[in-house]
Amino acid sequence: MNKPHVTIEDVAQLAQVSKMSVSRVLNGQPGVSEKTRQRIIEAMDSLGYLASLARRTRRGSSKLIGLLIPDITTTYMGEILRGVSGAAERLNYGLMLYTQGSSNSAQRTSYYLSLLNNSLVDGVLMVVPRDYEVIASELKNYALPYVIIDHHSGTGNEPSVTATNRKGTLDAMRHLLALGHQRIGFITGRMDIACSHDRLQGYRDGLAEVGLPFDPELVREGDFSQPSGFQQAQVLLQLKEPPTAIVASNDVMAFGVMDAAKAAGLAVGQDLSIVGFDDIFMASQVYPPLTTVRQPMAAMGEAALEMLVSLLDGRTILTRRQELPTELIIRESTGRVRQR
Repeated sequence: MNKPHVTIEDVAQLAQVSKMSVSRVLNGQPGVSEKTRQRIIEAMDSLGYLASLARRTRRGSSKLIGLLIPDITTTYMGEILRGVSGAAERLNYGLMLYTQGSSNSAQRTSYYLSLLNNSLVDGVLMVVPRDYEVIASELKNYALPYVIIDHHSGTGNEPSVTATNRKGTLDAMRHLLALGHQRIGFITGRMDIACSHDRLQGYRDGLAEVGLPFDPELVREGDFSQPSGFQQAQVLLQLKEPPTAIVASNDVMAFGVMDAAKAAGLAVGQDLSIVGFDDIFMASQVYPPLTTVRQPMAAMGEAALEMLVSLLDGRTILTRRQELPTELIIRESTGRVRQR
């Protein structure tokens, strides 16, 4: 039943839905029930819609880049997008956005892969992707070039753009240790991505430099969200010997730590020092202003797009894993250790 030029109208008619519903499914947008979404996907498969669209948008000629991100609700992601979109406009490429979300991730990943692998885009940028191994393997099978942002395989063989996550956290630890802190808590990010492991290693490096032992009870796993920062900080602050400082793996979790400290009656920067990571805009606006590790998020997005275009053009990539420098920004949320 594969027509040469299947349209959205054909899919909508077969699935007995509106064209808007089909468009929402194609773009991964909410507003369509799971039952209806499945009916639309089956209609597209039956009509060969993706194959038809691929014939009209041949790989290498579409000038389209697929951008796969977990969500678009964070300032961090907005800064990455700013860098990507600026470089895309300069290099005359369009962007097709795919958001993985957190629900039904396996099904959604499978569907987005079917879109990507049917030549709708020339290449793919992935920002801290979920199901990374599955996605990367599938893209390799279809010889579809990709670059990873803020994540890496650890081998150095895959094209990626990250920041100096390990050194950034080590700089934060050196700052706290110089202020006299020895019992320092740490809240990780999602442990399915490399940047979280790198930041945890930077924490361990800081302890090792001054001969302090690594204490597992001072490390809690977060997920980069403010509620997880709040919850894990509460656990740390309820220890028999609570930390005098806490490092969070991003600013958003650090805001949760600040809330937990205030709820416990502690003065941030005096009773408890707090350090974040990213230096999003709000880091300088909260009270007290947050000490944090600045990573060049927009520059990372720009560099990743440029690297991908180089791969598409067949140019040699001298460094497949590019690390951009971080910088410790000292503000009022950290201070000298105070005995409680």
